[in-house]
Amino acid sequence: MMNKQTPFKRFKDVILYIVFTLFLIFLTSSFVIEDVYSAADQLSIEEKGIADVFSIAVGMEPANLTINADKVDDDDQKTSEIKTDDGTTIVITEYALGDTNAEILEYQQILYSLGFLISQPSNQLNEEVQTAIKTYQAMKGLEQSGKLDRSTIISLVAEDIKFEKGDSGKVLQTYQQILVTQKYLAAESATGTFDDATETAVKAFQKANGLNETGKIDAKTIKVLDALR
Repeated sequence: MMNKQTPFKRFKDVILYIVFTLFLIFLTSSFVIEDVYSAADQLSIEEKGIADVFSIAVGMEPANLTINADKVDDDDQKTSEIKTDDGTTIVITEYALGDTNAEILEYQQILYSLGFLISQPSNQLNEEVQTAIKTYQAMKGLEQSGKLDRSTIISLVAEDIKFEKGDSGKVLQTYQQILVTQKYLAAESATGTFDDATETAVKAFQKANGLNETGKIDAKTIKVLDALR
């Protein structure tokens, strides 16, 4: 004959089961918490440290992640390198509206010599220069960014700028006027046409400034003339 448990006996068994279960949970959790705090003492309070502590807490291995690694934004990258045929490395610095630098003056001098820039070259990239750059870029089939970017600079530097006998134009006349101011050319000869008198004046100017006496207003001669504006 089976013994029947009284309600009191069954209630007592349930209470003992619950107490025993709670004790086991408490004992287990105490070890997990100890591991978490131990790990936390060895980690800096940064995003990576917090992530590692959380991983330990849920029973996972900490992930070796690099947070906030240094990034290079292509939009902010303003320098690049190119190598010439002879192996020379040239660093190109790009410029945008509002930038000021001595290199900008040199690029403007080229634009001025080619007739894209009307005002006197300066070392600042202003709106007028930006318009001149866009016009030059359009003529050369380049992206019309209005910036002195890598492709535009390479194109400008490659320009073979020179004035020689038989040439004419407003830009040439400007250089003739500088020769007049420097007493190398008579005022009446500054007509905008490269004649014999201009060639003689250019040779004299080149000799006085240690340049090759080509009689042509080449890139090096233009640079010296521009400095006298």
